[in-house]
Amino acid sequence: TKTGVCLLQDGNQEPFKVRLHLAKDILMIQEQDVICVSGEPFYSGERTVTIRRQTVGGFGLSIKGGAEHNIPVVISKISKEQRAELSGLLFIGDAILQINGINVRKCRHEEVVQVLRNAGEEVTLTVSFLKRAPAFLKLPLNEDCACAPSDQSSGTSSPLCDSGLHLNYHPNNTDTLSCSSWPASPGLRWEKRWCDLRLIPLLHSRFSQYLPGSDLCRQNAFQVIAVDGVCSGIIQCLSAEDCIDWLQAIASNISNLTKHNV
Repeated sequence: TKTGVCLLQDGNQEPFKVRLHLAKDILMIQEQDVICVSGEPFYSGERTVTIRRQTVGGFGLSIKGGAEHNIPVVISKISKEQRAELSGLLFIGDAILQINGINVRKCRHEEVVQVLRNAGEEVTLTVSFLKRAPAFLKLPLNEDCACAPSDQSSGTSSPLCDSGLHLNYHPNNTDTLSCSSWPASPGLRWEKRWCDLRLIPLLHSRFSQYLPGSDLCRQNAFQVIAVDGVCSGIIQCLSAEDCIDWLQAIASNISNLTKHNV
């Protein structure tokens, strides 16, 4: 058996991170998702989280994205020991769908920043985890970015930079770290987990590094095709050594299954 993280390209979509788990007779491809592990969620695809603004630390989160990129605004950073993290219900990669009941799915970045800035001492967020995070979410925070942070009232924010709401606080707020205003449904508990995306049975399956209909070899990438035609998609490894290790492990399991079946 073997487990590791790779990139997967499926169709024309941008490659996204997946976890491969190789068992004796099957290759499991898993993607990250946020699931409810206790309690009964009203709707499993969305979560409603209520947090209060702190004097020091504000909401404790930063955001990227917006309608100008044809995606919702996404939580890109969560500050340690701040409200967003301590709630246990918000994750990096969560798309913000509503703020205090206001639908912001199709709002531009700066519009969402303004709504959050004016949300008051308590904010209720409706969020949904983006399994396939957009490319700019993976970019590091650029402190030299031409845009000013959104917590400065005189500046504007950029959808490609982290708009830091962790410094956005009300000077009269003397609230302490009490749990009184944390999520109204304490029975619900959510966790980010790896969930099965695709299962490839290895008996009589085959794998290839070549582009279809050519003798051109993909660099550090391959695909596994089951006997019934189910395809893994293009699995992109992080290095040539990693790719060789995966190919050898898969080939060994296919060979062992074939011998056993014969």
